[in-house]
Parts: sequence; structure tokens; C-alpha cells
Amino acid sequence: MTGRSCWRFVKKQLPIASVFLCLLVGGGTTSSQAQAYFHLQVESDTPVVAYQYFLRLEPDGGASLRMAYTAEGKDVLAEVLLADSVTSGSSRFLVPQTSPRFIKGIPAVPPPLPCLQFEPRTDSTGLYYEPTAVYFVQNGNLLPATLVTAQQKTFEELVQEKARVLQFYPVNDPFYLLLSGFSTRSLNTDEVKRRFYLILIANTNDPLIGTSSQKDLQGMTETFTVLTRQAGITLVPVVVAGDAFNIGNTRKVIDTIRPGPADIVLFYYSGHGFRYSNDNSKYPRISFRTNNLQVRANNNLAVEDVYNRLLAKGARVTIVISDCCNEKLGASVPFGMDLLRPRSTGTEGMKLNFDQFRKLFIPPQPTSIIIGSAAANQLAVGNPHMGGFFTNFFRAELIKSLYGNTGENSWLRIALNATENTRKQSLTAPCPHTPNVQGRCLQRAEVKVLPPL
Repeated sequence: MTGRSCWRFVKKQLPIASVFLCLLVGGGTTSSQAQAYFHLQVESDTPVVAYQYFLRLEPDGGASLRMAYTAEGKDVLAEVLLADSVTSGSSRFLVPQTSPRFIKGIPAVPPPLPCLQFEPRTDSTGLYYEPTAVYFVQNGNLLPATLVTAQQKTFEELVQEKARVLQFYPVNDPFYLLLSGFSTRSLNTDEVKRRFYLILIANTNDPLIGTSSQKDLQGMTETFTVLTRQAGITLVPVVVAGDAFNIGNTRKVIDTIRPGPADIVLFYYSGHGFRYSNDNSKYPRISFRTNNLQVRANNNLAVEDVYNRLLAKGARVTIVISDCCNEKLGASVPFGMDLLRPRSTGTEGMKLNFDQFRKLFIPPQPTSIIIGSAAANQLAVGNPHMGGFFTNFFRAELIKSLYGNTGENSWLRIALNATENTRKQSLTAPCPHTPNVQGRCLQRAEVKVLPPL
């Protein structure tokens, strides 16, 4: 029996529009470094079996579930991959995508595949989801199981509970080794002398996308504030947002920063973007217009021009990222579906992989990156609860690299992974008048990394 049986059952219960969304989102990839962890205890009545689940929920909506139980007098350990799907109302499901892969013990009768139900909750951090029910797939039907406990675990808690983790992961598994602590040398006296210029530009007052841009601003601020503190290097943050958002303030920031040859410069923009029909650049223009009285020609900056001006300052690493539309004037703003996201535990308690940090931010030769979240004539999709899709996936890939032992260690791979996950998620938004797939948004980032490592 495969996960498709469960999916067929769920599909029957959904209206046509919801089914379309679910088909597009299903099948998300999983990766070695999960960002949320749950320990679940589940019981079935017929037959009476107690299951222990360890769920690793990925930032792209996919997940891996390890199940430990006793059957036929022997201990069994199996893994199944799950994917985020949407249903009618506010409920979300993690739907099985594979048959069980047995790691220890192969029973004569495979275990039933679980479908995990999540419900939305809110707290001071915003919207998140938590598991509320489990169903088993049996003979094409979903039968309710008993969810005894469902505990979300932080990375720090798992480090303290490695004995429990050993129930699901052997001592030589990369995930268990991650909890045991990888050995990387912290930055030396010369390495910590560099400065990290973090320039964040966000149109947070805009009535259409202001909420989404505020989420982007908060996420980028948190990620790099924690990162630089853990690395021990000096952060020089500059934020142009709210009432201060205008072209004059942004130009002033670009003109006045003076990075040294060992420093890092990261320029990030979240807001409206566009392109003129005769633009030759693949990258968009930043729109600084906040009312119709402002002249568009006097209130925009080409992202590639920003990149060239910052690159000329000679920093060791220069990064320019724009999460905005790259379409002709007048295009409507698209919004897509939220991801199945648990309560955020952040990266504060996680162990920084200094070797990965060096590869990305202290490379042996000067490195530059320019990224436009949408290619020419495409729209950038986001969601008010999570911000821009590309920003979300870029941060997720960077975190997996910096706080793991098996993550991607090149800027190009990080950007390409974020691009692919953004492409998948953008399909949840309607874009009938721009490049699309059956009326759904087509968004692929434009990326250039030099040298192309």
C-alpha cells in the first residue's frame, strides 16, 4: 500500500479548487537538516499497537517520519516521507508519499501509513500549525487513531534527550551526529575582525504588500543578527523601512558605507518591483513610489545598478537580493498559499557550523551574488503570514547550511534550491495574465554567482 491510497481518500473530500492546490503542493522534497521536530505517541485499536513517531518538518512543507513499534515479537523501525497538502477549511495534512522504508526489522504485515492533521494557531509570532489528529490508511479509508501526545522539540531539547533520539536514529546517522555535535574551529582573531554590513530595504507601509514585507524584514533581521552574534563578528545593520522608505535614504546608505576588503555586504529589498519594456537587465527595478503624485522615473533604482555600485566598494563578499516583481507596470500582486509551519524556535539554540560559515562568508577569493526573486516578466509571489516565498526558502536553505553537517555549502546550490522550492510554491497563486502554468504563477529566480563555485 502506498501513500497514494491516503491521498485518494483525502482528495474525495475536497472541493475542486482545493484539490488543484493540493496537487500542486504535494510531493515537496525533504532534506537532511529539518527545522522543526515533533515526538508523537499514537495508538491503534485494531490491532492494538503503540507507535512512537519522530517527525522532522522541513521548511518547504515536506517531512520525514520515523516510526518505532513492536510487531511479531520484534522491534521495528521504519521511515516514510510526507508532503504538505491543503484541505477545505483551515485544516492541513501531512500526506504519505512513499511506502515504509524499513531500517530495523521487517514485519510480515507493513504498518498502516499515517496521515497527520494540523490546525492553525496564533501567538505573538503570528500564525503557526500544530498536530491535532492522526489517521491510518486501511483499505483505501482513513481510520482515526488515538494521538496520545504530540510534543514539539527544540534542537536544544533533542541534544539533552539523545537517548530518546537513539530510538529512531542509530549513532552513525548524520542527524544523530548533528545532535552529538560536529567539531569545527571557531573564528580566529583575524577572522572576527571583519564587519557584516546588513542593508535591509522594505516597503512595510504599503497597503497591499506591507504585511508581507514586514515578515521579510523581521526574518532577515533575526537570521543575520543571531548569525553574526554566534560567529563573533561585528554587525552593522541599516534599515530603511516604514516612513523612512524612500529613494533618497537608500541612495545615502549605498553611497556612505565603506566596507574593507575583508568585510561582507548584504543588500536586501522586499517590496514592489517592475521593469520597463526596453530594459536590458534581467533584474527588476525597485519601486520607491508610495503615492500617485510621485514621478515613477525619479523613484526607482535598478537592482543591477545597486549591485554594481556595491561591488565596486571592494568587499570580500557582496550579496544583493531583491524579492519583488519583475513584470511590466500595472501587473496585479499575487498571493499564494501558506506553508505548514510549526511554532518557530529560531536558530538561537542551534550550533553554528563554523566551517560552513567560512565557506560562505570568508571565501578564499572575492565573491559576489546578485539574485532577483523573479525572472523578467514574472511576478514575485508571497503570503501575508510568511512573507515572500523566495525570501522564506532562501533563509531556510541558508539555515540548513549553517546549522547542519550535511547542508549545501555553496551559494549557487543554496540559491538554486530556494529557486526550485519557490517555483513549486508559486503555483498556488493565480497569475492569468503573466507567464503561468494552467493559470498559476510561474516564478523562477534570476541568479548570478561569481566565481560560480
